[in-house]
Amino acid sequence: MMNWDSFNTLGYISVILWIAVPVLWFLHSRMRPRRWLCHIAALVALAAVLLAKLNSEHHVNRIQPDRTEQIAALEAEKEAKRQAALDSRGEAVADIRFAEDSADDYVDRAGMDESELKYTENLDKPVEPDWKKKKGRSGAAADDDSLEGAIGANEERAELDADVLAGVAEEDPIVMDSKDLELANRLDFLNIRATWIIAFLAIVMVVTDYLRRANVYREAYLPLPLPSGWIHPASPNETILVRPEPARRSIPGELAWMAKRGEPFLYLTSDPAKVEQLPESLPRIGKKRWNKDVLRISAGGDPLSDEFVFEALWYGRGSFAVGSASRAKAMLGSFLTALAARRETRARVAQTVHIVWDLAEPVPDSFTDAFARLGRDTGFTLFICTPTK
Repeated sequence: MMNWDSFNTLGYISVILWIAVPVLWFLHSRMRPRRWLCHIAALVALAAVLLAKLNSEHHVNRIQPDRTEQIAALEAEKEAKRQAALDSRGEAVADIRFAEDSADDYVDRAGMDESELKYTENLDKPVEPDWKKKKGRSGAAADDDSLEGAIGANEERAELDADVLAGVAEEDPIVMDSKDLELANRLDFLNIRATWIIAFLAIVMVVTDYLRRANVYREAYLPLPLPSGWIHPASPNETILVRPEPARRSIPGELAWMAKRGEPFLYLTSDPAKVEQLPESLPRIGKKRWNKDVLRISAGGDPLSDEFVFEALWYGRGSFAVGSASRAKAMLGSFLTALAARRETRARVAQTVHIVWDLAEPVPDSFTDAFARLGRDTGFTLFICTPTK
């Protein structure tokens, strides 16, 4: 049966924590929309590693084998040797007993030489404890008023203080038999190994969860400029996505989110004021780092051709905003022709390109059907924003 002193409280808590991690994973997989349970599981796993290390260093390493039986066996062996020595001398000594002899005076020392007498005296002589010896030396030092005596007394006092402090600082060992000690060491090794494995899997789970949620509108978080090829295998992008109501972000917030992911966009609206409200550049990291330009396209007389806009979006050189419904429809027609040509060569963009439809009128069905085929193969998406009231 397991000795419950094998672990301390921290050790048992570490076991409970790393067992709870798979439970949190299961709950996370069942929850919709997914929240933060897998991240909490990662923190719990790291806490389990820390507690397992503390339990190993400050508890399991203090466990010592119980040597009571060994000490008793050694004492019995010593007593047997002593008795054998006395018995072997019993025939050699004079068999003289006096009335005043006690039971311990069976061995008559009259027939022993000087070395034998010294041996038997040492056997019978009680051992003077160390504290008594030190007390005697201290008493002698107290009677000595010389400078040498004072120095010696100070050295002995310092040695005694050091012994006392060492005894206070050192923790009492935990004693158990050898079998329980071996089991405690084995369980400690397995506990530490299990916590490290769970912690590694928890980190992998967080990374996997991030990739699987990256293209899910309601569940995505922390936009990072990662290559689309890393995200799409875990979370395929929707070619046509209708912005749900209530939306998570405003229209400028949606565009900023795309920019932070390193994905260029073409914003189409019939309201020029919305275009003017957009910043001239949007950061890809933080709030001001690695900015990408947002170029505005007017209704007519603009030097930016549809072909130039398409190529800039294809290679991720920048984003664009159109504030005219007529120019937006004409541009989309030329984009369908260009996408069909790229599809013939099986070309695909490195970063997803978003066509953001924020016109008051709905998207024509003919354009939606054609874009659903072409956008899926080339890496373009159509993000349809419902009109705001």
